[in-house]
Parts: sequence; structure tokens; C-alpha cells
Amino acid sequence: MLKKLFLGVLFTVLVSGLLIAGINLSVTKAVDYGGSGTSVGGIISQNTTWTLENSPYTFVDTVTVAKGITLTIEPGVTVDMDFWSLRVEGTLHAVGNETHRIKMEALAQQLDYQWRIYFADCSTPWDDVTGTGCVIEYAEINFWCLPSGIHGGAPKISNNIIQFTGSMAISTSGIISNNTIIGGYSAIGAMGNALVSFNIIDVQEAGISIGATADSPQITWNFIRGCWNGIIFSGGWIGSPTVANNTVVDCRNGISFPHYLNPGGLDRASILYNNIYDNIYAVEVGKQDPRITINVTYNWWGTTNTSLIDEKIYDQKDDRSLSLVNYVPILFSPAIAPPNLSPIQIHSVTQEPEQDMVVLYQEVTVRANVTDQIIGVGDAILCYSVNGGSTWNYSNMICNKTLGLYEGIIPGQPENTLVKYYVHASDKLHYHYVNEDNHGQYYVYTVIPEFPSTLMLLILIILSTLTIIFMKKATKTNSKSLRL
Repeated sequence: MLKKLFLGVLFTVLVSGLLIAGINLSVTKAVDYGGSGTSVGGIISQNTTWTLENSPYTFVDTVTVAKGITLTIEPGVTVDMDFWSLRVEGTLHAVGNETHRIKMEALAQQLDYQWRIYFADCSTPWDDVTGTGCVIEYAEINFWCLPSGIHGGAPKISNNIIQFTGSMAISTSGIISNNTIIGGYSAIGAMGNALVSFNIIDVQEAGISIGATADSPQITWNFIRGCWNGIIFSGGWIGSPTVANNTVVDCRNGISFPHYLNPGGLDRASILYNNIYDNIYAVEVGKQDPRITINVTYNWWGTTNTSLIDEKIYDQKDDRSLSLVNYVPILFSPAIAPPNLSPIQIHSVTQEPEQDMVVLYQEVTVRANVTDQIIGVGDAILCYSVNGGSTWNYSNMICNKTLGLYEGIIPGQPENTLVKYYVHASDKLHYHYVNEDNHGQYYVYTVIPEFPSTLMLLILIILSTLTIIFMKKATKTNSKSLRL
């Protein structure tokens, strides 16, 4: 009887405690659905770890990490923000690794006009010496964001793959390094004394923006391509921005000085040792003030012919109301070897057996060198047809790590079958894809019959006869040698 009474009291205490915790809004609201993940929302008021075991974590409201509190996200954890945002007033420690990246996504439009991840001014800045502070590292991030995906504070945002739709991926005064940023409108807004380096950027509008919120940002060693404006200055800096050793290619404007440029501090900006080439305009000036001269000396423009460089610079020489660009002296070779980074590519398609050696019902192994130097290869698919291209079959190609090649199998086919095939590949985000179809002619082979058994028997008899003849001759020669 006493045992039952004790259990009843214990049960009542536990239930009461849970109810009280649920009512207290200062604690994270979390519901564990037993294997289906964890629902989170509200204020995190004590040090908390989101574990792989309880992943995925799905937001049901905005989550706020209180001042002085640390939220740790383990490698491999999935975080789905849905309509909501993550506000960090304390410390966010979200560090995955190369094999177990943290996955952060927010595919629904926000219900309020908020940043997806917001680092408040009181959040803990990253300290490179102690290795402490706010950090997002080795994550795969896929955001619908308006105004920005990651904003504010001075965190470390490093080694991430960021695909986004919306306004801007990152705007912060922290360390932004070694990220691949693809998709949306603008990639990086450099604030304060941001250190922006070794990023790979391919977005629609602006690769890197240096605006009025910047002080002395350092923009170095980035690879920017395919944007409307590779690097854009809106100016008004207190300090001295440095833009050096970047490579900007395949953009509409390599460097842009728009009409709304605030020229304050422009004379202190260092824009040098960059590789700016293969853009429609290397430099585009929209600022209407002929009294201003913009200095962009000591850069590599893809040529040493100043007439050709002039054609790529739109400034006062084209419209006398605009500011003037001074680009001389120039570099006579690239400041650094421009990184030969390229999106998904397919090289050297081969097959085994070779085209004229495939016999009936014999499997064919197709190999291809598939590379993506930006974010890595996602899928490689072998596409083949056995009816002249009326219908196509698809087979996944697997990377043979020993050969460094992707391999796919075409099943054996009947005699006289004409097989056409090509290789399709995409990057990890399925943002770029390519077909290698032999310039539209496809790769082809025809299945030939095996040697008839009678022919094989005849060849065997001939070889046997020749062997016997040679052996007899050798025996006679040896006998003569012995008699001598």
C-alpha cells in the first residue's frame, strides 16, 4: 500500500513539474515526438545542446538564445526554421565537420520582416585567439530570406555551403571565410571591420557590397563570378577598406561605383592586386561628380593593351558628368594565378569493352571524369537508349575512388542492338548541371555476335597444328645438334 502511495505522489510531482516548465516562457518549449524530431520555440534561458539523437529540430516559433547563454548544435543535426528565425543574444556554437555537416533550412517565407539568424549587438563576438564566441561552421544552409539570411554581430561564418533565395546571404562585421554562396540576390554585405576572404560567390546581383555600415573591412582572396556587380562600393567609410587579391570574372560589372555612392573615405580605399577580366565592364561608374577621381591602380585587367582596358571601363570618358577612373599603372600579369575554379564539368568519357568489341549480352562499363571545383559533384547519371533515342534509361554512376572516375553500367543487349548514351551530372546543390553528349552525336556502339563455336574450333585446330609443327622442327634441330 505504501509503495503504491509513493509511486502516486512521485507521478504527481513529475506531472506538476512538467506543467510548470511548460507554462514558464523563459525556458525553451520543446516537444519530443519519439524519433520524429524535436519541436522548439521561445527563449533558451539555460545552456542547451541540440543533439543528433533528437534531430531534426523544427521551429514552431522564433527561438531566442538569451544573453549569457550558449546554444550548441552538434555535427549532423538538421534545423528546420520553417516560418521563423533564430535570434542570438548570447552564443551560438554550430560546428559540424566535413563528413557530418549541420543542415539549416528555412524554405517558407517569414511571417515577420526579420533576419533568419540574427546576432544581436550583445551576442558574443568570435575570438580567433581563444576559439570562443559565435560560430557557424561546416553547415549546409538553404534559406528563403528577406532581408538577410545571417545578420549582425561579429560571428565566424566559415566553410559553409549556402544556397538561398531572397535579398542577401550574410551581412555582418565578423569573419566570413571559405564559404560557397550561390543563388539569391546578393552574397555578402561587409559591415564594420569584417574579414571577408577565400569565399566562392555566384549570385544574381552583388557579390560583395561595401556600404555605409563598413569601417575598414578586408576583402581578400575571394572568387566572384556571374554577378551583375562583382564588388560594389556605396562608400562613406570611417576607416580604410582594402580590396586585394580577388578574382572577378564573368560579371556584368567587375567593380561598380553606383550613382548613390557616398565618396567619403574613397581616397583611403585600397583596390589593388585584383584580377578583373572577362567582364562586360571591368569598372562601371554611376556616380555623377566629375570632380572625383577613383583610384584602381595596380590591378590585372586580362590584357596590357590600355585601349582594350579603356573599352571595358565606363566612366567620365564615356559621360563627362561621371567620376573618372584612374587605372594606370597596371599589372602586366595576374597578381596571383587566378583560381581555375569551374562549375560541374565532364571530361574523358570512355567505355570498356571498346566500341567495336561489345558482344551480345555483355555489360559495358562507362567511365567519366566528373569534376566541380566550386561545391563538389552531386549526381552523375549514365543515360542510354537502345531504340534510337525514342526512350531513355538512367543509371547512377558511382565514383571509383581508386581511379578517380565515375562509373556506370549499361546492361548486356541482343545482337545488332545500336546503343546510344551520354553522361549527365549536377553539383551538390543541383544548381548547375551539364550533359556530355559528344557534341550532340551521343556515344554509340553496336552489339556484335560472338565468334561461332565452329569457327572457334577451327581456330583451335589450326593453332594446335602449328604448335605441333614447331615442336617437331625443334626436336629435329636438337637431334642434329646432339649427333654433331
